[in-house]
Order: sequence, then C-alpha cells, then structure tokens
Amino acid sequence: MTKTEQAVQEKRTLFSKNVFNPLSNKTDILKSGAQNKKLGGLITKGIWRGLPLYSLTLEERATCPTTCAHFSDCYGNNMRYAHRFQSGVNLETRLEIELERLNHIHQFGFVVRLHVLGDFYNVGYVQKWEQWLKKFNNLKVFGYTGYKPDDKIKKYAEIGLEILRVRLQNPKRFQIRISDGGDADFSANPINEGFKGFTCPEQTKKVDTCADCGLCWTTNKNVNFITH
Repeated sequence: MTKTEQAVQEKRTLFSKNVFNPLSNKTDILKSGAQNKKLGGLITKGIWRGLPLYSLTLEERATCPTTCAHFSDCYGNNMRYAHRFQSGVNLETRLEIELERLNHIHQFGFVVRLHVLGDFYNVGYVQKWEQWLKKFNNLKVFGYTGYKPDDKIKKYAEIGLEILRVRLQNPKRFQIRISDGGDADFSANPINEGFKGFTCPEQTKKVDTCADCGLCWTTNKNVNFITH
C-alpha cells in the first residue's frame, strides 16, 4: 500500500506533522491572503472591492466527505508545507477570538476564504459560521464545499443542506459554491465536463489572483476550473 493509499484509507492528510492544535498555535490561524499567491490579500474587484482577504486551512480528508470526487487525489497531496488546523471545539474557540479582532479592526468589512484545504466537518460547524455572521457584521465568507444537499449518504446531505440554507439566508455574505455540483445553482465544476459557466480568470491568467477577480462571490453563474 502506498502512503497516499494509506492516507485515503485512514481519512487524513499525507502530512500529519503539519496538522496543529489551533489553541497551541503561536500565530493566527486566519492567514492573510497575501501569503497565498493564488488568493491575494486585498480584493480589487466585485461586490467586496477594497476588503482584505483571509484564509483558513483545515485537514483535508479528515474533514471532507468520502464522496468528494477528489478525495484520493486532493491537491493537498502536493501541499507538504501547508499548516492545517485540527477541527473541533478548539478550532471554533480560536476562530471566535480571531474573528472578533478582525471585525473590530476592519470597520468596512473583511472576507474569509473557506477552506484552502478541508471542509465543513459537521452541521454544528456550519451553524457556527451562521452565528458568526450574525455576531460580526463586518464578516463575509466565500469558498467551495464537497458536501452536496442531494448526497446519497445522509450525514453528508445534512451538512450540504445546512450550507445551502445558510447561503440562501445570507445572500452576498456567505458565498459557498458546491464543488462538482453540475447544473445545480452556485456550483464549481471541472471545465472538461461541459457544464455551463465562466472559466476561472485566475487560471487563464486574465487576473493575477482571486482577489483581482471577484466573480466567485459576485455572480450567481457557475464557475469552471481548468484544473482541480
């Protein structure tokens, strides 16, 4: 059995030494997008123009549905040095502290990208983000999820339905797209599957970073990615 096959079987990252307890971490767990060459640190386009961008990274596979199309070949397999944070109560405690600080600092708003790696690991965690949206008026969220409302596995569908509910009840503030959602509204798909939508401008080098585009959180059209 290869290391990747073992990690898939055990539902964990290949790089367990880079998984950290959020409460023990000496630096912030919400990282500036400026530290990620794909994301960028300041949004220059779209409905959130002018707002700073942050990101959160969890452990891939440990927090993801096994029905994800990329469960085995997750791009996290190539991210040896990424700092991943353990899911659970400690994560949520630390997030509340950091979100409160960012909400105070950024009076005009700030954006969090969920999740560079990992996903919403249970219904309660989705509801936490809903609570934070209510508590922190300056907070906005975007990202992608492998949890689908119509997943055949009930516990996955429950998470997917909760994500959908929170998005519909928080328009323009909680922009989470369904990965490999096909023709479902607000989806993100591989371009070679032929679904309607716009092609990611960052991947075609029409813009330098996600922050210089803004389409994923501005338009309701589905997005197609050239590569995973």
